[in-house]
Amino acid sequence: MKKRTMTKTRNLIITLLILLTGTGILFMAMILGQVNIAPSVIVEALFHGTPETVSIILYKLRIPRILMALIIGASLGASGVLYQALLKNPLAEPFTLGISSGAACGAAFAIIMSLSTGFIFAGAFAGSIFVILLVYLLARKFGFSSPALILGGLSLSFIFSSAVLLLFAFSSADQVHKALMWLMGDLSLARYDYLGKSAIALGALLVITLLYSRHLNILSFGDDFAASHGITRSEILIIFWVASMLAAISVSLAGVIGFIGLITPHAVRVLSGPEHRVLLPVTAVTGGLLLVMADTMGRTMVSPYEIPAGIIMGFFGGIFFLVILLKRGWSG
Repeated sequence: MKKRTMTKTRNLIITLLILLTGTGILFMAMILGQVNIAPSVIVEALFHGTPETVSIILYKLRIPRILMALIIGASLGASGVLYQALLKNPLAEPFTLGISSGAACGAAFAIIMSLSTGFIFAGAFAGSIFVILLVYLLARKFGFSSPALILGGLSLSFIFSSAVLLLFAFSSADQVHKALMWLMGDLSLARYDYLGKSAIALGALLVITLLYSRHLNILSFGDDFAASHGITRSEILIIFWVASMLAAISVSLAGVIGFIGLITPHAVRVLSGPEHRVLLPVTAVTGGLLLVMADTMGRTMVSPYEIPAGIIMGFFGGIFFLVILLKRGWSG
């Protein structure tokens, strides 16, 4: 009884902390940019309307970016939790498994062929799915717990990254520049017309992840333990495909944004513990807020220029990746 009370108290503190921090982050994201908007004007705009210029900045530029960052960050964070539990590897996430590189190759091809934005999204999604299928074949050969799957994902990442560079070698400077902006994880393309459908799809996938929270707890103890507790191969495959679809849709929306799925689960475990029923939703919310912070930093650090959110996350994620590697040591 005492342990249950302590758990409830801890969860309440985490919830309040996220609410307070999240409100502050979202408010600052609406305020800061190439044109800063006073907090009083933000409040006035949200509840009583505002002049046209402020309305355009707020409702057509900043709020769509904030919503996209929340959706993508939440999905990548949850995907990282699923991959890490499934593979029992703290370095597993969509970026390290090569899914992002597959999306980059598909999107780069569409951009260089001067196709429309819809075809760019479709190309990125197709590239992601192709890599996911390859990773799935590796998983069937080596098993979901094998380090070979991570190494195979990194190999695929190198292959598709090289394919992108090969495309660049035969493209004009304008095409390369446009492709590079997408590859850097640019959220400036956020628009309401496709945010709704994406939010529904990703929201449904996030709900499915919660249904498998108990399975993830059991999988974390190893394959033999999972098998003895009735976790079937079909259930493992469902978790794998849910994690992969979360990553594929997210990357196709805004380009390559690495390390959200790596950083967020580890940071959240420190506060919430390993219980996936709590870890999954908290990681999703934290991942969304983290990407909002990265995008806000990119919009304000060197104003009037913008640094894509993928670059910001690359810096912090790379450092975090090295810290984990040094802490664990290398055991082959």
